[in-house]
Amino acid sequence: MAFFDMHTHFLCGVDDGAKNEHESRALLRMAYEDGARAICLTPHFSPYLFGDSSASSERAFERLRDYAAEEFPDLTLYLGHELGYYDSCLSALSEGRCRTLSGSRYLLVDFPAGVSFAVLRRGLDQLLQMGYVPVLAHAERYRALRFRLKWLAEFVSLGGLVQLNAGSAVGDYGGFEKKQFKKIVQQGLVHVISSDGHNTDTRKPLMSVCIPVLEELTDPDTIRRLTWDNAYAIVHNERV
Repeated sequence: MAFFDMHTHFLCGVDDGAKNEHESRALLRMAYEDGARAICLTPHFSPYLFGDSSASSERAFERLRDYAAEEFPDLTLYLGHELGYYDSCLSALSEGRCRTLSGSRYLLVDFPAGVSFAVLRRGLDQLLQMGYVPVLAHAERYRALRFRLKWLAEFVSLGGLVQLNAGSAVGDYGGFEKKQFKKIVQQGLVHVISSDGHNTDTRKPLMSVCIPVLEELTDPDTIRRLTWDNAYAIVHNERV
């Protein structure tokens, strides 16, 4: 089956993803061989950690896009950012330095692993109020949401979206994340599953690993929506 991988770190020299051009291309090939036929490149936008990656990520994207056009002509690439939420991030968004997902109203956003519930909630509420549609990255990883899936349902009812990492389905990030992945899928609170691939060793860009788990938890039409349809709608600024 074909996958749309909407959360990836394949661009080299811009964050903690690909270290060089060789690894960038290797990640792309690995994802393609796993079944990816559309990929959104989402380097971190976290100026305090990686600097302002706006210009550098665009240059890296153009190089990878040229390579993909020659090697994988049936693969479509898109560009966005994964915003590492911080208090003054709205100026970076309004100035266009932090990209939404392929220029849409949808914004991939993450928070530190140990974020408090109050900070996570305030940040997402602020983005909603500003007219963005926040896509909460790897929602299964936040311990602050362990006993707050009712709030996650409220966030979804207000228009927010939820993304989970494929590897969490099989315990790649730990037992807590594996359990949360299953709970969120079973409660129908997820919209997109992505690889969040960073390298070819410890954080591989593999979507297929989650399919056997999903087949136990939900139906084929839902799997298709989670691994292709919704991501496609997001980058084309369509309703999910």
